[in-house]
Amino acid sequence: MLGREVLSRRLSLRGSVRGHLNQKTVDLALLGVCLLGLIIFAIHGPYGDGDIRVYHKYAVEFWAGKHAFHYLPIEYPPLSLLIFTLAVLPPIHDYATIFAIWMGAAFLGGYFAFIRFSSRHNATLYAVYLLLGATAALLGRYDIVPALLSVGAVWAASRRRFGIAYLLIAIGVSLKLYPLVLLPILMIEHRRFLVTHDRPWKRPVALGTLFTGGLLVASFGIAILLTGWDALNPFYYAATRPLQVESFGATLLWFGSAFGFPAITEHGWHSYNLVGPLDGGIMTLLSFTGLAGLGWVYWRFWLGRFDLARAFLAAICVMLLTSKVFSPQYLIWLLPLVVEVEGIDILWLLICVCTTLIYPVEYVNDHIFGTVGPLPYSNTMLGTIAVRNLVLIAATLRVLLPGRSPIRSEAPEPALQEGSLSISGD
Repeated sequence: MLGREVLSRRLSLRGSVRGHLNQKTVDLALLGVCLLGLIIFAIHGPYGDGDIRVYHKYAVEFWAGKHAFHYLPIEYPPLSLLIFTLAVLPPIHDYATIFAIWMGAAFLGGYFAFIRFSSRHNATLYAVYLLLGATAALLGRYDIVPALLSVGAVWAASRRRFGIAYLLIAIGVSLKLYPLVLLPILMIEHRRFLVTHDRPWKRPVALGTLFTGGLLVASFGIAILLTGWDALNPFYYAATRPLQVESFGATLLWFGSAFGFPAITEHGWHSYNLVGPLDGGIMTLLSFTGLAGLGWVYWRFWLGRFDLARAFLAAICVMLLTSKVFSPQYLIWLLPLVVEVEGIDILWLLICVCTTLIYPVEYVNDHIFGTVGPLPYSNTMLGTIAVRNLVLIAATLRVLLPGRSPIRSEAPEPALQEGSLSISGD
């Protein structure tokens, strides 16, 4: 009788393990099919590999060009060359597929990271959001890398591994400057934890900040030694760009055209833009609004009104809405954090759908791709952009105003351990 019961339990356990493995296999197979579809129809579709061509050119010129080791990206931080080099590893003719495979591997790495550090449910949402909202950009850009580094910093800091969190933010900033707005939030969280546990905070927080800033300064410093002051071109490039057509500023410029202020199409700076007599005032207004918005996020987080993931998401939302540029791939910066903060949400799903309708659907339908331009944008396209941006404002306000009660999220006791990457006091 006892042997029969043991055998029954063993068979039941074997069946549950087999079912679990089968479900994991099915999930991976579905993701593999989706990624293969993106490579075939997005990367190898009309103009889908445009940015990969730029990445490949930078990598080839830097490593083996006429000015080897002295040719750096104009619009990207110097350390981005490490990512661009993936386009030539291995060095075969179809570099677009090679780069897409690398980004697909990063996407799958993020999926497994969500399973490990969040939940299987959130891993599924992560895949759904990115495949829906970044259909054409997911494998053709490298934004998935800094996006995963940012959410990884949330996971590390939540487990009180602040040294690892600073490292992830530092790498993210060196690849794509935007995670710099997250550093004050991490500093506040680090200080809060140390003060709560009666530990000195000034030196550990200062060391973490100096480490992040030091890596960024070092990367640009080495670049200056290699190429001179041209290494600072990314800052000049960002400062002098016009309003990109998908930005909220361009939407305001389009609204102004209804009152007699012209909004003129312009193609330059590797993007499609709107310019007009109102653009200077709009950019100034957005700059002040962005600084005020970020300051408000930091202050609310200092008061304990946000948890860490919400503060990260709020800061990036404010930055994107007040930026001169909102390229389709920038949505990737938000979506992993959206999963952690909002879960499945109708507003964010609508933002994803609108973004994919804009790019690539309406870009192709309006024959914008492949032209030197400037071609007039259709009202359908500009209207879809306006809807997306207005919905994003609504979603951002909901992130910024989660409630009036303070939020204090302490990690469980086993997580209050120092990480292997040590910053004194973390």
